[in-house]
Amino acid sequence: MDHGLEGAACRLRPAELGSGNRGVFYLMFRLNLHALMLAVICILLVVAGQTIMKLAIVRSGGMPVLEIGMGELVRKFMAAPYIFLGFGLYAVSAILWLQVLSKLDISVAFPMVSVTYIGTLFIGRFLFNEPVNFCRVVGVVLICSGVLFVIQSQ
Repeated sequence: MDHGLEGAACRLRPAELGSGNRGVFYLMFRLNLHALMLAVICILLVVAGQTIMKLAIVRSGGMPVLEIGMGELVRKFMAAPYIFLGFGLYAVSAILWLQVLSKLDISVAFPMVSVTYIGTLFIGRFLFNEPVNFCRVVGVVLICSGVLFVIQSQ
């Protein structure tokens, strides 16, 4: 049961608001939409970074990081420069993610990162010929459904 305007205002869309409050609520709606779009860009950058690093590792014959010394690790990194590109995409995503965190609740923003499972599922299947079975697909669908519920609560 609502005891004030706060609950009612949260259910209204910007077009339904009175002219006195329209500017404030419309701005809040637009800021969240902007933050959600920026989150999608961050997610795409992470998926791209993961994909580029995986390609570099596959092409270099593997990267047993814990089994080789630091000198050998540096040599392998230099032989696979796309790894640096992958890390660069991560860095850009992390910087943009700061803006997302400044606009969205962390309990909404962080679960959105799990949407990367969709992209990596398709990339794994079609680019790297990884097996995708029914359980994996159902798991990804369940995770993403949960994210949609969390976003709706914003």
